[in-house]
Amino acid sequence: MKNLSMHSLFYLGLLLIANISHAQLPLADTLKTSKSNIVIQPIFHGAMVLKLGDKTIYIDPYNGIDAYKGIETPDLILITHIHQDHMDTVTLNALNTTKTKFIVPQDVADRLPLKFKDKITLLRNDEKIDIFEASITGIPMYDLPQQPNSRHLKGKGNGYVIEYGGKQIYISGDTDDILEMRNLKNIDIAFVCMNLPFTMTVEQAASAVLEFKPKIIYPYHYRNMDGFTDTKVFKKIVNETNSNIEVRLRNWYAKVSQTKTTKVTKTENVVYGMVSGASLTMDIYKPENSNKIGVIVIPGSAFGYAYSSNYSQPSMTANFVSDSTYFGKYARILVDKGYTIFVINHRLAPQFRYNDILGDCQRAVRFIRYNAPKYDIDPNNIGAFGYSSGATLCSMLGVTDWENNKNQTSIDKVSSKVQSVVTLAARFDLSDFNKKEDTIIQNPIISRVLFNYIGELPMVENGNYILKGKYAEASPITYVDKTTASFLIYCSSDDPLVPQRQGNNMYKKLLNDGVDTRLKVSNNEGHNPIPNIEEIDDWFLKHLKK
Repeated sequence: MKNLSMHSLFYLGLLLIANISHAQLPLADTLKTSKSNIVIQPIFHGAMVLKLGDKTIYIDPYNGIDAYKGIETPDLILITHIHQDHMDTVTLNALNTTKTKFIVPQDVADRLPLKFKDKITLLRNDEKIDIFEASITGIPMYDLPQQPNSRHLKGKGNGYVIEYGGKQIYISGDTDDILEMRNLKNIDIAFVCMNLPFTMTVEQAASAVLEFKPKIIYPYHYRNMDGFTDTKVFKKIVNETNSNIEVRLRNWYAKVSQTKTTKVTKTENVVYGMVSGASLTMDIYKPENSNKIGVIVIPGSAFGYAYSSNYSQPSMTANFVSDSTYFGKYARILVDKGYTIFVINHRLAPQFRYNDILGDCQRAVRFIRYNAPKYDIDPNNIGAFGYSSGATLCSMLGVTDWENNKNQTSIDKVSSKVQSVVTLAARFDLSDFNKKEDTIIQNPIISRVLFNYIGELPMVENGNYILKGKYAEASPITYVDKTTASFLIYCSSDDPLVPQRQGNNMYKKLLNDGVDTRLKVSNNEGHNPIPNIEEIDDWFLKHLKK
């Protein structure tokens, strides 16, 4: 095995200091109306602030509290839909919402933190609400073609038309080139999304704009995972056909400067074990204001499927550097909330199998527990937080306490079991795949991943894979009993790799054995179910705090 600590090096810069992003926002624009002026302030991606007279409206607040420095607190928040770059609960919880009202679709209302429930007014597609001398209409936003597993289902989210002082403002949210947008009339200002594979192409967006003819158009939400949509091409297409439409290009992705806040002590490449002369390492992040709770973090790696053994592949390290919107983000937020986190490396399949890889993770727990006084954490209450294959490994830490080292050093004598587990897209029964209802993506990929990890395919009975032998030994669901750690399980109903039944079956087994558990099933989030970080915080505090 090559340098196993390389993955840790890619985490550098994300958690060295607990940072808050302070955006250099573009200048605000002003539009005169028959009442007071409308002030338009782009924030980030799909987020903006509108000032209607003396009322301040936040649209899809996102990108952290520092993005809103110098901006008045919101009188009203509009949220288009539940995806994390539009319903960012971290930013929402950090805002001063004492005087704030919310207008949202039902799907958003169901997901917002409880503290906002009394502030919510529901708005469905084609309904209209009068508020603050303005009227707000819900406009459909959805994908084409509509499929049961579409990322944006019709009726689940809202675009918005805001009327104020004789002017109409259209905010598209995430939508395809839909008829309801093309049929809009008398729009003065439009904010239209464009990024694949999530919304429209430049050409589709331009074609729609040329049909409903807003006086002013802002292309926004134009970055995807691979880069930026070319908004200059959008402007060229629009103005070559209709030069009367003013296309305003603004920088919705301004570089951010970092403001140091709470100091975080990072200890890199801590060796927690040795295997055949190679180091097993972890990175440790301890916040200045520690809550004395330690959490082991294991990212997803498909147990090593199609990964090089030195951890330098972009598809893995993106979680902690390039990807600010998924797993690395939530690990970072736990540090901001006072948790000391231990990001562990482990050996990879197919060079090493499940017993070796799980043994590494258990060794890490023993090392952390043995050295708990050094890290100022409670050795009796340790949590685990993982994604995908990392979530499966974290689950095994909550259900087993194998003694895989008979030499019985001081470290080997302590328990390798954690007391609370949070999983994202975990597989709990490794033999449960290759079913007729599974996706054509899932079966060949999972077969290879698990063959690499276990070393063989599952046993077969009556034409079906069964939970016996090595697959039973490697599956968290096998070991559930009344001593199992508490489990908070997040999964998505349309995950192409891990079917929802994995979460359902583990949840039922935990309940039957009297284990404190909670299952949160989302829709249209694929293999990236979006957790509620406040719920995770509450869960860990409930089960790990003395």
